[in-house]
Amino acid sequence: MQVVKLISWNINGRRDPEHQARVLLARIPDIVALQEVTASSVTGWVKALETGGLRYVRATVADPATRRRGPHAYGVLMASRHPLGDQAGVAFAVADWEEKVLSQLVETPVGVLAMHCVHVPPGSSNGWEKVRVLEAVYAGLSRLSRDRHTLLCGDFNTPQCELPSGEIVTWAQRMDASGRARLQRLKKNQPGVRWDAAERNILSGLEAFGLRDVFRRLHGYEVDACSWVVRRKGLTRRRRFDHIFASEGLRTVSCEYLSAWRECGLSDHAAIEAVFDA
Repeated sequence: MQVVKLISWNINGRRDPEHQARVLLARIPDIVALQEVTASSVTGWVKALETGGLRYVRATVADPATRRRGPHAYGVLMASRHPLGDQAGVAFAVADWEEKVLSQLVETPVGVLAMHCVHVPPGSSNGWEKVRVLEAVYAGLSRLSRDRHTLLCGDFNTPQCELPSGEIVTWAQRMDASGRARLQRLKKNQPGVRWDAAERNILSGLEAFGLRDVFRRLHGYEVDACSWVVRRKGLTRRRRFDHIFASEGLRTVSCEYLSAWRECGLSDHAAIEAVFDA
């Protein structure tokens, strides 16, 4: 059986990839999609990935001469043991956040994949820029061709939580005392309904265009899962921010979060790994 293994991981902006690359390559992935890569770490990642047979690499911050500051210093990287072709033909109008998206065609044993890696900036520090990036990604993928296998992955900084019933709670909602999610009329001085729709369109709205959340499709909502954890004021918050979405023609053989990598301090995010066949 021909399969493709994808690992998507927010590496937390680490500049020395040696230890991260070692555990990553031990999983023998076919495609790797990294978020929070910096210009100073790209060369190290390319060398490390090539030792594991992933010799085809693209990155959005590969040019160290291009000065990037603040959140724009962190880009995305895609590596594959199979040839990377042209750009995947989807235009993401992400105005001023071009380093956060990367789309390539990948020639794999299960056919040509349109591969998209995304890192959506967090709303807590970037406000409505998060919504604009989410809207641009949704607009681009809503026009995708169903004649080609498609994968979308990355750190989306959403949802706030998921309930066992399958209800998705976005960052435009608040949980009331009874445990019900209520939509905020205003979110950062603009309509909460727009923020809510931007998150929800990615998390569930892409199904209308043939892209499904492979972890939830495989495990359902009864399984508790997270990829990022924060502890504040004695409380622990678990967030499933990192996702893989796949087109209907790709069968998910397995999908899991590699939480040990987060727990041992390799990153503040767990990686997500999925295996597909067609």
